[in-house]
Amino acid sequence: MSDDLLAPYVTNLDRPVFALRNLPEEVLAVLFAYYSRSSQSLRANLCTLLAAGDLDLVGGRALADDDDALADARERARCFHEKWVVGYGHGSVAEHAVVHLAVEDVSIVASKAIEDNRLASYTEKSTRYVAFAPESFVREPTIAESGDVALYDETCRLALATYARLLPQIEEQVRADFAPPADWAPRRYDSVCRAQACDVARYLLPAATRTNLGLTINGRALEHMLTKLFSSELRELRTLAAAMRREAEHIVPTLIKYADPNPYLRATPRRVRELAADLLPSSPPVAEANGARLLAGPAEPLVDLATAILYEARHEPFAGVRAQVAALSAAQRSAVIAAYLDGRGRFDAPLRALEHLTYTFEVLVDYGAYRDIQRHRLCTQTSQVLDTSAGYETPPEIAALGHGPAYHTVMARSFDAHAALTARHGEEAAQYVLPLAWRKRVLFTWNLRELHHFIALRSGRQGHPSYRHIAQDCWRELERVCPELAAGVRVDLAARELARG
Repeated sequence: MSDDLLAPYVTNLDRPVFALRNLPEEVLAVLFAYYSRSSQSLRANLCTLLAAGDLDLVGGRALADDDDALADARERARCFHEKWVVGYGHGSVAEHAVVHLAVEDVSIVASKAIEDNRLASYTEKSTRYVAFAPESFVREPTIAESGDVALYDETCRLALATYARLLPQIEEQVRADFAPPADWAPRRYDSVCRAQACDVARYLLPAATRTNLGLTINGRALEHMLTKLFSSELRELRTLAAAMRREAEHIVPTLIKYADPNPYLRATPRRVRELAADLLPSSPPVAEANGARLLAGPAEPLVDLATAILYEARHEPFAGVRAQVAALSAAQRSAVIAAYLDGRGRFDAPLRALEHLTYTFEVLVDYGAYRDIQRHRLCTQTSQVLDTSAGYETPPEIAALGHGPAYHTVMARSFDAHAALTARHGEEAAQYVLPLAWRKRVLFTWNLRELHHFIALRSGRQGHPSYRHIAQDCWRELERVCPELAAGVRVDLAARELARG
């Protein structure tokens, strides 16, 4: 094994733990896949590829504007894939190849569709720290080509212009109402006041608002994401999928080769809507406030949790452990649970036994707060398309500052535009004109461990008031059905006049 040959690609030559560098993502995927089929070390397998010249096949040179070179590199990459990847016969090979994508100038609707995928890391332009310009919206492509484009543009412009006009006025009032503490630096005070103003003004931003996001994702998950986007009813998402695949092919040219429209994914939502229309009668809108309502949970949560905790310390079937736990006194079961949860540091998550208990909540929340809650993807989410049936949220500061008429004018105009666009283009396309104040319903099924994380994080003082309310509701619902479990969940129930303070 030649040290000179290996040195550019590994962080050390002789220790059992090392990192790889300077290698194309598809080569990394193959090298890790070797572990399942080779008796050799990774360094030895890397030497084999280097000696055979196979690394040249994936192309390590710049190909930006050279179509012939790009076509040649893709063909060589295909050959590399057939030789080294296909033969392994398992898609997990692609999980070792990682792509970093910047996705810019897309609608908030599109960003939510991208972030609906669990196995990726995302960072999105914040509505709490960044001001949006009056023309910063995406035209839904189908509507843009129709006679309704003027209605669409006028609705989005009104919402964004009102946002731009009110934002500095709201910030000025925040500064008038809140003097900086003596120990605050001016920069901190400015940041907190701007965030507070943005928290209020963001309700006016339409779902069409332009945003940017970055994602880090492995090849297998990216292929699944692209397939979902290609199968969407929205043309923006299908166009975006093609653009994302084109750029990702520079990094993993073959591991996303099967990302294409999927007939099942494309047809099923339409069939479900037709069934719902045929089988379920329409009902009038019900006046509701934002909140979370517990729909389902375990019948004997303390027995179930104590059983899950003790199970790993025994060597007998689950049924036997559970029968013994059920025979314990309530105090004994409580002692088991307390021993499992006590002693956690501030940043320590509870351990995995809590994942065996699941709770399903129906959440009604404004779309702006939904954007934040949706990011908790270690759960099952089923959401309804954004529409006007559940009404909209009005932050109390709007009326207090005298901006109610302008605010409600935006909501009324968006309501009318949404109705007209739904009739002619369908609810998926029409949702773009609705501001973030409009509410949507979502089913969340969380395990108890994830509930600990969600409630502690989203009820915290730095959170937006809207999703703080949802996290607090989830805790109160858990306390209603099982006070002992709720007592172990860290929650901030205090009313906060100023977030991010």
